[in-house]
Amino acid sequence: MFKLHSEAMRRWVMVLLLAGCAAGSYAGRLEKAFAALGEYDYFKARTLLLKETGKHPAAAWYGLSVITGRADNPFFQLDSSYAAVRRSMAAYALLDAKGRGKAAKLGVDSAAIGSQLNHIAGIAWKQVSDLDRLEAYQRFIDAYAGSNLVDQAMDRRDELAFQEAKKANTSVAYEAFLHQYPDAKETFSARTRLQEAIYREATPTGAIAEYEAFIVDHPSNTHVRDAQDMLLKLNTPHKTPEEYAAFIRRYPGNPNVSDAWRSMYDIYTRELTVANITRFLKEHPDYPFIGELMNDYKVASLVLYPIRQGGLWGFIDNSGVERIKAEFDYAEPFIHGQAQVGLSGRNGSVNKMGSPVIPIVYDDVMDYGEGMATVELNGMQGAVDRNGKLTVPLAFDEVGEFDHGMAAASKGDRYGYINTAGKEVIPFAYDGAMRFHNGLAVVVLDNRSGVVDNKGEWVVPCQYDWVEGFMAMPFSRVRRDGYMGIINRFGDEVLAVEHDHVGPFKDGLALVMDKGKCGYVGSGGTWVIPQRYEGNALSINMGDFRNGLARVLSGGKWGMVDTLGNWVIQPQYADIGVLEGGLIPVKRKNKWGYIKRSFANVVEAKYDQAWELHEGYGRVEAGALFGLIDSTGTEVIKPRYTALGDVANGMLVATGAQGTGVLAPSGKVLVPLEYDSVVPVDKGMVKVTSGARFGYVRTSDGNFLWKEDGFGEASAD
Repeated sequence: MFKLHSEAMRRWVMVLLLAGCAAGSYAGRLEKAFAALGEYDYFKARTLLLKETGKHPAAAWYGLSVITGRADNPFFQLDSSYAAVRRSMAAYALLDAKGRGKAAKLGVDSAAIGSQLNHIAGIAWKQVSDLDRLEAYQRFIDAYAGSNLVDQAMDRRDELAFQEAKKANTSVAYEAFLHQYPDAKETFSARTRLQEAIYREATPTGAIAEYEAFIVDHPSNTHVRDAQDMLLKLNTPHKTPEEYAAFIRRYPGNPNVSDAWRSMYDIYTRELTVANITRFLKEHPDYPFIGELMNDYKVASLVLYPIRQGGLWGFIDNSGVERIKAEFDYAEPFIHGQAQVGLSGRNGSVNKMGSPVIPIVYDDVMDYGEGMATVELNGMQGAVDRNGKLTVPLAFDEVGEFDHGMAAASKGDRYGYINTAGKEVIPFAYDGAMRFHNGLAVVVLDNRSGVVDNKGEWVVPCQYDWVEGFMAMPFSRVRRDGYMGIINRFGDEVLAVEHDHVGPFKDGLALVMDKGKCGYVGSGGTWVIPQRYEGNALSINMGDFRNGLARVLSGGKWGMVDTLGNWVIQPQYADIGVLEGGLIPVKRKNKWGYIKRSFANVVEAKYDQAWELHEGYGRVEAGALFGLIDSTGTEVIKPRYTALGDVANGMLVATGAQGTGVLAPSGKVLVPLEYDSVVPVDKGMVKVTSGARFGYVRTSDGNFLWKEDGFGEASAD
């Protein structure tokens, strides 16, 4: 027995059975036709229906569509069935209320016609989806407009078309895709890939002339700044003053000119002396930052440290002489010739002559980034340049850190991007906005994160709960609904968002953990090392590759593998550290020692804890006391200190029974161990505290450069 394809068919068969031979204009051939159709007498039904297409087209064409849309008779022909139902639909739209009422007695109404259309489209869809070809989906879309499957067909058509464009990977292919499928979901990625393809095709050999021509020919391309950066790189391969000078002359409009000038100046003044500054100015009298240079003249070779006298702050030089009077509420160390200070509840900065650079009028002053510092006054933020000039007006609720001349900013509850003059360059249309990294920035809309380029064009629509950002091109980790994955700079998911944890790419591999199993994927998202290792909280924190090796857990024991998944250290340790300086800390049972990558034991497992090497030395702990070993495993400082820092700049902070001081790696005491705390300030100088007082001590002889009044006194507060 033939099974009916639609609820509508069942409806009109029941109508006929109940109505019998109803009187009226539909009595006769049309009713007999539908009765024959109900009995699957297709020959009789078709003959009668063809004679009624002129008088009763809506019902007749509907019946003919049913016949040609069934595969159990010789009249089955899908295109004919579709053409008939479309004619029925058009005729039904012209019927008045009386005509529709009569048609309804035969089970023909808009719902039945629509159901028949979808039935036909469903059969066609099965054929098309089995074929899975772009051209087939396009024919389906053209033929079955109005079907509820058209949207699905369009999505798959667009997907296949984009795959073809990506396979070609040319600007022509991406332009054609965008022109032909402007509403496709893939347009975000296609636009980004188009910009990249234009850039790539215009600079095939990486020659200077190609980058120059690209900037002229494609001024609005998002990669213009990349081309400008490449011109700086290619024109200054050895980073000599002569190369920087030639770059400045050749590309006066390049945004990297300021960096080139400062790089050249830094080369001349690695040792900041009057003679070096004079020589630079003589050879380059057109230096644009003459104000900064003149300040350097005044303070050449001057090193200043913050001090406190009578509760107020000032600065001394490295001979202990007061250079800036103690009159500020607070003072920070100097960075690039300026120090932040506070006075009467306001904040600003001074130069090494003690003169204000950033006027001391603001409620808050942030650190410089790209020569710009965010400032705040009366709840509004702006930004000043290195000369303290307010170039971004105090017109924003927030101003972020600048990157390539752009910073995120907010007005009210909307975020956008501004340039160094405070001009809006990307509209304030987001709920949140992050700093640009490598020409891409994360933005937030409706609690979802996406990515835009430096033109404000979408690269990744807002579809993730979290996007890490492209600090390390060309990948970013993402999270959605509790699962993690990886996208590339075009927004493609190179690793599906379905994993419990994904680590950052290190040595070209990223840790992936699922259900307590760990493995590693490469940059294409394919498995390089399968998930064959056990995983726990330590794996998440310490399982990334470092120096070509990764810590992995197998059979409850720790070992190390290389980037091909080969065992370098067999899994036999209770714990294992990181390879640095040729040695790896390892734990046997409950004691730590060191081995080499070759698996040779260097230090027997006798310590309670051991750390990786820094500057060729590693800290060890035995019985709550700390010591030091060198890269040969020799114990250069026996465990006798209650605390020990890592070696940095040839010295380390140590704490003993009497207090804290500084040691050389050999164990020699450079600063007596008698202070409450010790913090290195620069090479050769440390800041020490005793109670609430502080001072500066030279590591060369352990003597004070300066100390606060009352330092070390028992009565000190």
